[in-house]
Amino acid sequence: MDLSIALACIGAGISFYGVLQYVNGILHHGTKPRMASWVAWLTANSIFTIIALQESAWLAAAINGAGVLANALIVGMSMRKKVPMKPVDGIDWACLVISVACVTLILVLPENKVAVALLAMAANLIATTPTFRHAWAKPREETWQLFAANAVANGLGTAGVVLVSGLEFVAMAGPLVSTLGNVALVSITLGRGWLTAVEKEIERDVQLVEEELAVVETKTE
Repeated sequence: MDLSIALACIGAGISFYGVLQYVNGILHHGTKPRMASWVAWLTANSIFTIIALQESAWLAAAINGAGVLANALIVGMSMRKKVPMKPVDGIDWACLVISVACVTLILVLPENKVAVALLAMAANLIATTPTFRHAWAKPREETWQLFAANAVANGLGTAGVVLVSGLEFVAMAGPLVSTLGNVALVSITLGRGWLTAVEKEIERDVQLVEEELAVVETKTE
């Protein structure tokens, strides 16, 4: 098997594991995705897939297409669990607006692939912001395994695309920006979760000390 295909297959397997963990979290463990993020990621990956197909970059198209399926599955499962779909702030609206802009640009200027790819990368990165903020505020409502799996999977995918297509921007744009975004998300999800646990431990210790002091004061009186 060609090395590039092998890397992509390994990455796909890792990503599939992460998607299953995330879906399980949505269905059974209280994971609540920020839907604006997932809609924008779905749009961006669809654009990357179309561009890759136009460039006959079949491996990149397959990797981005797998992302489309994963995004669509998560959006579908979220709708099944009645996760709120309505945008809640300006960043959510920005995700949706840039998603519409991506679709509009590829319909109006399909030959300008670099501009479309850049806009899709912007959509991907902006889409990371709501989930990043959500993971910081409520780390238990995000499932870190998906982000970790996607970071590794897209890293392998990027390497495979480079082996096949070289450093061709429009081919590697999708896996590359997904790698960067998922590395950031898994870092904040795990880091904030650990920090929250430490904060709770400190609060418990402070409460115990206060209770012991109150007992001592009572005995002294």
